[in-house]
Amino acid sequence: MIFGTEIEEDMARAHVLLATEGTYPFHPGGVSVWCDTLVHQLPEVDFTIFAVAMNPYVAVQFDLPANVRTLLAVPLWGMQDPSEHRRDLSYSEIFLQKQRTGQSEVENFFLPSLQQFLNALVADRPGLLSESLTQMYRYFRTYDYQTTFKSQCVWDLYKTWLLGASRQGYWSEPSVFEAVQGLGWIYHFLIVLNTAVPPADVVHSSAAAFCGIVGMVSKLEYNTPYLLTEHGVYLREQYLAIGRSNMTPFSKRFLIALVKAISRENLHLADQLVPVCAFNGRWERVLGAEAAKIRVIYNGVNGAVFHPPSLRPSRTPIEILAVARIDPNKDLETLIRAIQVVRSFNIEVHVRILGSVSVESYHEKIMALIRQLRLQDVVELKGHTTNMSEAYQSADICVQSSVTEAFPYSVIEAMMSGVPMVATDVGGTREALGNTGILVPSRDPAQLALGIALLAQDPDLRRRLGDAARSRAHQYFEISQAMQAFLRLYQRWHTGLVEPFFSAPTPLAPALIHVTRALALERIEQPSLALQEYNHALSLLDRHPAAAALLIEMSQLEMTIGQHEQAYEHLLKSRLLMATFRHNSSRAG
Repeated sequence: MIFGTEIEEDMARAHVLLATEGTYPFHPGGVSVWCDTLVHQLPEVDFTIFAVAMNPYVAVQFDLPANVRTLLAVPLWGMQDPSEHRRDLSYSEIFLQKQRTGQSEVENFFLPSLQQFLNALVADRPGLLSESLTQMYRYFRTYDYQTTFKSQCVWDLYKTWLLGASRQGYWSEPSVFEAVQGLGWIYHFLIVLNTAVPPADVVHSSAAAFCGIVGMVSKLEYNTPYLLTEHGVYLREQYLAIGRSNMTPFSKRFLIALVKAISRENLHLADQLVPVCAFNGRWERVLGAEAAKIRVIYNGVNGAVFHPPSLRPSRTPIEILAVARIDPNKDLETLIRAIQVVRSFNIEVHVRILGSVSVESYHEKIMALIRQLRLQDVVELKGHTTNMSEAYQSADICVQSSVTEAFPYSVIEAMMSGVPMVATDVGGTREALGNTGILVPSRDPAQLALGIALLAQDPDLRRRLGDAARSRAHQYFEISQAMQAFLRLYQRWHTGLVEPFFSAPTPLAPALIHVTRALALERIEQPSLALQEYNHALSLLDRHPAAAALLIEMSQLEMTIGQHEQAYEHLLKSRLLMATFRHNSSRAG
């Protein structure tokens, strides 16, 4: 008898609330590619997209599949009233909220949670911030957001706290403008709290950012599991952006405190951290995350879409491709200066930079540099393209010049397309390339130029590195591997059987060794060997609650390789085991 269909029907569809900020589905980029891949490649999962946007004047840039139940856009700026975007309230209900929001309601029901929130910005007390945010969320289910923040008592409390923190040395004493701007940041960034959190089985945030507030609130208010995938290290990227801004010293210190508190609270409260590379996982540990909560799932790409052309011709000039949005973090200045050096070696090259403009002033700076170096006929900024596979096929060399990255799609897409890569050694780029490309220091035009020149002058080296890169991408970064990992993750958290496993105490260390081996074997497509390791781990658990989660994992893996009867048996065992634990727990209570 084949039990596969019964298992799939018995495992109810997971409903995931996917939280984004400044990315999907309104803007192109790596995070948006990841989100779009997730919703399209997992038709067995239902999604609600909770998209935090900078303003309401954005258009959807992606085709949303049928399993996306709802797109909920939450603009932070550009509205006269934060309730304008709300679909869950009628005009009359919004009016009544405003009517019932008086001075006494704000003083009695809002100020205590605001005070706790402000204290959490300067106190190293995990849990304090999310607790205050959840209290505010409850408050805004009844009372009006804008009326509350415009109350005199809110300003008085904020001003007293701000000046007190200044006297304690957290920042210099602000001007009136700086103080007003600080409260304005809080007002806008917390607009997320004015939106009712849609029901879901799992919340999955794409950044440890303000969009993660929905995960924190949903966990504390509705006991929803909260997963967090960092593509870049959000806090690190904000440090870089704020550091190079022209803000005053006070404003920089204040905004960094706000961002740092939100980011660290996301890492603290998430049930599981699923970074896209080990580099991000190391940063998460530095920022206070528990190592036991971290599991890397690398980005993946479709080898049937990204592949080499049937023939890559020998040509002059050498075609160089850089896939990067026009943003200071991509450091296109270094790339352009490197091209000038390459041309001084009498090597003919042509460079295409594909990517949308995210910072207009930086775009102007890049264009001025191209003109200054007289490279108008050599370097072209082509904007965003929807046909990336064709772009890679027409390239001889791909270049990444970023000063910060996570696990860039541009690298693994180039690898899968068989294009040799010269890249800066930042973020998870080394994890992706291994020894199949050339790594150079960031912000070093001379070293980048040498890497480009080496490949440009040696077609045999280009071919060998391109072949090796494609082989590595097939082995580790196929889209099916990443999607299966996320599907199992969602299903395990949806069943409610996974938490004891991932928060396993020290006595489970011997079993965890075998589990770690099994996960590694799964990644290299050795399911039979992985199951052997899982069985070793199971024998060591001796009816521990973690055994139930492990049986779920084994059942899912057995399903993928056609061992349906064994999968069904393990699924039943897991349920019986968990029922026993729950029964014993209720008796003990």
